[in-house]
Amino acid sequence: MLSAPKIPYFQTSRYRVATMVELAKIKQGDVVADLGSGDGRIVIAFAKKGAASHGYEIDNALRKLSEENIKKENISNAFIHNKDFWQEDLSKYSIICCYPMPGVMGRLEKKLKTELKPGARVLLNYFPFLHWKEKKIKDNIYLYQK
Repeated sequence: MLSAPKIPYFQTSRYRVATMVELAKIKQGDVVADLGSGDGRIVIAFAKKGAASHGYEIDNALRKLSEENIKKENISNAFIHNKDFWQEDLSKYSIICCYPMPGVMGRLEKKLKTELKPGARVLLNYFPFLHWKEKKIKDNIYLYQK
């Protein structure tokens, strides 16, 4: 399978991270993935709420920054993977977070519909899926549930 174009890094505000956590309604046993996790702030926020939280980041500088931020917070349930999420099976995750770009939306929507289990939640910043009906929208954060 071919990798998709890299998605540029945009820092997500604390407010938007808090909104994503709120919309996700984290339950015991949830496992979270942030696709393109940047500085790790989303991974850390979900981990602080008790979810096993994984970030996928292929930029080495951002991955290292994430790992430093996790270490500073002394969190044991947050992990950063230096892997291309397009090449990974995401079926083990019950919550997916992403700040995608319009050019990847169709491919991302298809991947998640194929791989995620029923009940999984997807939170997208700014750019919605074209064919998947959102469950809730708050301040341009789209919540979907499979």
